[in-house]
Amino acid sequence: MNKTILITGTTSGVGAKIAYDYIEKGWNVIGFARGQSIFQQSNYKHFKVDIGNPHYLNDVFEQIGNIDILVNNAAVFKMKPFSQTSIDEIDDMIDINLKGAMYVTKFALQKMEKGSRIFFINSVAGLEELENQSAYCASKHGLTGFAGVLGEELRPRGIKVTSIHPGGIDTPLWSRDIPYPCGDVSKAIS
Repeated sequence: MNKTILITGTTSGVGAKIAYDYIEKGWNVIGFARGQSIFQQSNYKHFKVDIGNPHYLNDVFEQIGNIDILVNNAAVFKMKPFSQTSIDEIDDMIDINLKGAMYVTKFALQKMEKGSRIFFINSVAGLEELENQSAYCASKHGLTGFAGVLGEELRPRGIKVTSIHPGGIDTPLWSRDIPYPCGDVSKAIS
C-alpha cells in the first residue's frame, strides 16, 4: 500500500518542491492551496481550499483517507513596519500561518496513526525578532509554541512533530514588492 503525504501550499516554492519529490517517489500526494494545481500526475490530488477558513476543511477531510505525513507549509508574508501593516494583512498572516496550520492539523490528526509525522515549515522568524516583520514573526512564534506543545501531547500516540526554522529561501515569495532583506536572493537557501 502506498503511503500518503498531505502538504499545504503546493502551488509554488517549498510546498511545490516537496510535492514534486514525493510524487516522483510514488507516494499518494494530497495538496492544499488557494490556487489551481500545478501537477497533473495520477498520484496527486489537489484541493483548492483556504486553510484559514475551517468551515470548508471538514468537507475536504471527509474525502481523504489515512495520512502518514502532514507538512504544514502554507504561509503568507508581508515585510513592512507594523504601523503600516493593514488589519487585513495582520488577519491574513495569522489566519494562514498560524490558525490555518492548527486547523489542518486538527482535522489531519483524525486520519493519523502511530508512526505518522507532522512537519511545520516554520521560519527563523519563529525564533527571532526581525525588523519590519512583526506580524509575520508573531504568527511564526505562535507556530513554534504550538508545534512544541503538540509534540509533547502526541508522544503517547507515537506521532512525531518537527518544526523546521530555515532562513530565507529562494522562492517566488521575493519580488520587487517584497525584496529579499539580505540583498541578493540567489544567496538564499535554494
